[in-house]
Amino acid sequence: MDDYTWNTRVEKRRQRRRAERRIVLFVLIVILSSVIWYFTSYTKTPAYAMNKILETIANEDTDGFNSHVDLTTVTTRAYDDLTGDLFEYDTRLSMEERLLFENFYVLIRPQMCQGAIKVINTKIATDKWILPEEILKGRQLGIDFDLLLERSLIRHTKIIGVENIEHHGETATADVKVMEINSQTPFTLKVTLTNFDKSGVQIDGSDVEIFGRTFKFPGLSLAVGENAWKITSVDNYKEYLATVAPILMQQLDAYIDETQDIVNHYNEIFRAEQNSFIVMQKTPSGIMSDNQRAEIVNWINGTIIPALEARQFELNKIKIPSGAQYLANLRQESTKVTIQAWQFYAQGLSNNDEVSFETAESIHKQELVLDQRIDEIVRYSAVARNLPELP
Repeated sequence: MDDYTWNTRVEKRRQRRRAERRIVLFVLIVILSSVIWYFTSYTKTPAYAMNKILETIANEDTDGFNSHVDLTTVTTRAYDDLTGDLFEYDTRLSMEERLLFENFYVLIRPQMCQGAIKVINTKIATDKWILPEEILKGRQLGIDFDLLLERSLIRHTKIIGVENIEHHGETATADVKVMEINSQTPFTLKVTLTNFDKSGVQIDGSDVEIFGRTFKFPGLSLAVGENAWKITSVDNYKEYLATVAPILMQQLDAYIDETQDIVNHYNEIFRAEQNSFIVMQKTPSGIMSDNQRAEIVNWINGTIIPALEARQFELNKIKIPSGAQYLANLRQESTKVTIQAWQFYAQGLSNNDEVSFETAESIHKQELVLDQRIDEIVRYSAVARNLPELP
């Protein structure tokens, strides 16, 4: 091999190595730039915040979720939309009554929203919908909290994904694709995010005294914060309710019509048996005899409980549309609780056991709550009635 050929090969090898080094350097620059962009730019964007929200839900991270969702603001606005939607369907209220209750619902809004926040956080942490144990569990605030959650659609709304995130200075908007499970209705929720980040570059200075004179030297401080984008509102939540509610109500009405004959038939039976019960327990002294107690126990076990079971058996044969599942579940629970109340009452009569009577009374109160909730669903009532006092 002559010198020319050798030098040519060496030069080509050098050029190839220089090219390879340039490619490696370019790749490193791209990777480094991507890393710098990710940690200094992307992690401070609303898109990053939306992705983190989905991640925190999947990971049951309540703290992470709350760092990107302002639940106080979101629930307050959603509560106003929801209560307004409820009154649209309650035709039994006069205009004066509606205005009265609307004002009342504004007064109890803080307690209701705090209850909703607790329910949402518990759902994220445990993947279970659990009602608060405080005042919201009952009807003391004039509203059935469980029914309110059902009508909010939150318990059967599935997030599909996030699209079209647009940045507008200190605010941003995003499209959240969801599916209402019972009606299988797709919808796009429009959410607004607000940037709460106060970090940035500040130029300040310090005073220095030299030879009796004061000089000011400029300084530079850099404050870098975490991603501070938070969802602050669901802008078209009322539109979501208005889209899905009529579909669910149509299914609910069809189920109510389908089961109405069964309900009416057994209501007539129970009204007649109620009169029989009043007659059986009458006594001049106010104290039932052993024969009366035995007669009532036989009546409970031989007539009332079988009638309750027969009614539920007939209801179970009716096909339940998804939009009526909540009502069907309440009816099943009501039947179960009612039977338990009668069983404890019969046990109290047989054994003259005061504890059984107290248990029967406590369970009967649960039955009243369930029955009134059922009635409010059927009538589309926006107002929860107070429970009657037990004698």
